Amino acid sequence: MGKKIFFFDVDGTLVDEETKIVPKSAVEAIQALRAQGHLVFINSGRTLCLLEYQMELFGISCAACGCGTQIIVDGNTLMERRVEHARGLQIREMIRDLRLDAILEAQEAIYFSDRPFENAELMEDLLDYLSGYCDTEVNALGDTSYQFDKFCIQTNPLYSERERVQRLVEQVPDFDCIERGRGFYEFVPKGCSKGTAITYILKRYPIAPEDCYVFGDSTNDMSMFCSEAGNRILMGIHDTVLEPYATLIADKVMDDGIARALNTLGVL
Repeated sequence: MGKKIFFFDVDGTLVDEETKIVPKSAVEAIQALRAQGHLVFINSGRTLCLLEYQMELFGISCAACGCGTQIIVDGNTLMERRVEHARGLQIREMIRDLRLDAILEAQEAIYFSDRPFENAELMEDLLDYLSGYCDTEVNALGDTSYQFDKFCIQTNPLYSERERVQRLVEQVPDFDCIERGRGFYEFVPKGCSKGTAITYILKRYPIAPEDCYVFGDSTNDMSMFCSEAGNRILMGIHDTVLEPYATLIADKVMDDGIARALNTLGVL
């Protein structure tokens, strides 16, 4: 069997979205791929500080972080794109003026907008969860010391602040806005995506499209599913917009979806 390359999303793909559990079968399957000499990348919307735990758990040293804003191969950063400091200050002011709950994602830490949060329960839960993985800072809109790579907006999923979000979208034409559902919006610098990361990596590793596999579940995986990859595996619980692009629909994460799909594909 020739060398193949695999790209795995994290949330909803390697990690169950509801329970936040990583199935043992997924860990063993990915470790088996690496033992066979295949290339394995995490390809996630998470920035590096939120991926270090998963990289260690799976024994992976290669990752496309923050929707393609940083690419790491064998522990070394080959490419990174950070929001320029002055632009970052402007974005902080926009978020404050529009009274939006925000999460500013950097390689080193995650920065939250100011308390009291407008959507307190959702934001406090997210803060508690992310604080288990990396350093976090609250009331960070006034902190001018850090740069970030991308940012997200959390609104009330029942009473969405869509008008305010739309005003922000209009003020940041240098970002793509991905509507993730449940009132969550992801803002990524234009020119960066999970798909552009795959293109960059495949220029380094001349592997044929039929030997390239992507695994995902949500709207921010669309660029992966529209990439050069010949095999596009969609997890059992997924955003239906991805279905026309999938070559295989896997079982749910907690039903050993990763391991079973890899066996079905004949690569394990």
